[in-house]
Amino acid sequence: MHAPVLDTDSKIDAAIDALNPTMALMALIQITGDRTLLNHYWNAIDGRQEELIETFVDIHAHEERPTIDPAVATEIRDRLRAAVKAEKPAVMPQIDMPMFRRMSRLLLGNDLPEMSVDVAFQHAGFTTDTRVRKAKDVPPADFKVLVVGAGMMGINAAIKLQQAGFDFTVLEALDKVGGNWLTNTYPGAAVDTPSRIYSFSFEPNASWTQFYPRGPEFLSYLDRVTDKYNLRDRIQFGTWVEGAEWDEARKIWTVKAVRNGKAETYECNVLIMAVGPNNNPNYSKVKNLDSFKGPVIHSAAWDHSVDLTGKKVVLVGTGCSGVQVATAIADNVGELIIVQRQPEHIIPNPQAHAPVGELERWAMEYIPFVAQWKRLQSLHSQMRDMHGMIMKDEEYAAKTGGFGPINDGMRMMCEGYLKSHFPDNPEMVELLTPNFPVFAKRPILDCGFYDTLKKPNVSIVRGELAEADESAVILADGTRIECDVLLLSTGYNLHFGRQFDIRGTGGKTLKDAFDPHPFSYEGMLITGFPNFVFMGAPYSYLVANHAVVSEQQVHYIVELLQWMVDDHLSSFDVSQQATQAFIDDVDTKLAKTAWVQCGSAHGYYRDKGAHGQKKVILAIPRHNSRIWHDLRSPREEDFNVTRKDGDAPVAQRDMETLTI
Repeated sequence: MHAPVLDTDSKIDAAIDALNPTMALMALIQITGDRTLLNHYWNAIDGRQEELIETFVDIHAHEERPTIDPAVATEIRDRLRAAVKAEKPAVMPQIDMPMFRRMSRLLLGNDLPEMSVDVAFQHAGFTTDTRVRKAKDVPPADFKVLVVGAGMMGINAAIKLQQAGFDFTVLEALDKVGGNWLTNTYPGAAVDTPSRIYSFSFEPNASWTQFYPRGPEFLSYLDRVTDKYNLRDRIQFGTWVEGAEWDEARKIWTVKAVRNGKAETYECNVLIMAVGPNNNPNYSKVKNLDSFKGPVIHSAAWDHSVDLTGKKVVLVGTGCSGVQVATAIADNVGELIIVQRQPEHIIPNPQAHAPVGELERWAMEYIPFVAQWKRLQSLHSQMRDMHGMIMKDEEYAAKTGGFGPINDGMRMMCEGYLKSHFPDNPEMVELLTPNFPVFAKRPILDCGFYDTLKKPNVSIVRGELAEADESAVILADGTRIECDVLLLSTGYNLHFGRQFDIRGTGGKTLKDAFDPHPFSYEGMLITGFPNFVFMGAPYSYLVANHAVVSEQQVHYIVELLQWMVDDHLSSFDVSQQATQAFIDDVDTKLAKTAWVQCGSAHGYYRDKGAHGQKKVILAIPRHNSRIWHDLRSPREEDFNVTRKDGDAPVAQRDMETLTI
């Protein structure tokens, strides 16, 4: 039987009845503008929150909380019901910071750390204007900005450049927006960050159908955002950028590209690379791979023409994409043999495939402000202190032999979760247990992988792919596995711009500048490459999701460009001293992290230099709330700048006293 179709009034009633009363109070206060409600209900609610705990923090037992008096809950819901059905505009659509502090305190159950208050206010979606610099002038007509890439970062940059009044063009190699989400179409491909916060804070999506959406749903979100801000006319699709060269005399970039098979040249004052680090599939070096007669498919370049039904399949790799692929295809293939180079920490993830309930989705769509407050709940764990999660706690380690309190707690949680799936199979537990700290490699949110391994047609072996013949693959230890299809989930090549012919001051290439390893200043700027911003450069990952990181970087870019406009700068280039100071600081702190003190762990966190030396360059060892504050405004003393001859900063406007 199908559930009865509810009319609007009935949906409102059902959604509000299902809404947490504290959440209902948040919406009620903003809709009615009645601030006194906060104090009126404070004592009845404080300490009784049904707090949402995010995965990375839910590692200890939580105390029993007293519940809210049902009569109080009913009263709040009834008042919200009346306010929503009145269909009047919200009296308090914007909340001030003191009110946000108090309301978030009641909703979350504790005060946000001071460093995270402004961060939470923005990323939860309570403000769409984060500008710091008060613009003295509008960008001149001949000031051109070029953005390369129309994925999540490029779309973000385009929206904020448009709002700030800059003339920009986006060049995109593919025929649609979406970046990696357009090319990653392998079975089971899904976002591994909660959907509520894997979206722009200024454009939250209340309509996610899953807590962890599939690739197509995320692509549809980016499409809607692109259309809402009328960006398609500003994007040149089918345009592959080959390289760019800095013209020192004219203080511009000349960009060379191929558009629909035809060579084209573009000029711009500022060049923004928004291509991300995951650029093309990483194929393992396998002897005689060409001799294998069956299909060889990489997860990052999936061939949908190949039918896996009933086939004997070997899948190499058990990282994020590998476990998603395995879980998605196991019931379709005849036999699945998974080759695991080393085990991964897998975290319980009961919401992996869970749909967002219809009433919850309806509440976020139609009850004002619910989406923002739920987004804040999802952000909460990232806003707290994370002592001992990534940075090694030496005192704790000396006493316990462990790494840090949160890291060890997560490791124990993962081990307990693993053992719960294989209580009578110690060999499997041993095979799947890592011997390195959590975060030495990217931990995986379980999408059903352990249950997949229990299927009768699925097996897993420890080993490394070394060779192939016509009908089989051969591991490094000599094990030969016959198969019909070979699937590779072996990650990406992380070029960090080295795939482009980009030439800065004096013609020096980015590839040469990045020898032995890529580097950056504040995760975006590279000395010797003026007026050049590389979004998602080294030292900008692993402490927040891509949506959060890109918003913080785009904010900084707009502040930087507005400084150029206000002070009539023709070029900026971060000084070598400032860059080295930044690198020295992050490298020193990285040495104390699980990313560097990684034991036997391997993986893409570590860049491999030309001579085989490895260095962690992906991550930045700072709490994301600190990064948010670091990127509020450019530190002008860190830059070497030039102006056109005779130019001067915009003069301060004097205010005349008017008379009548």
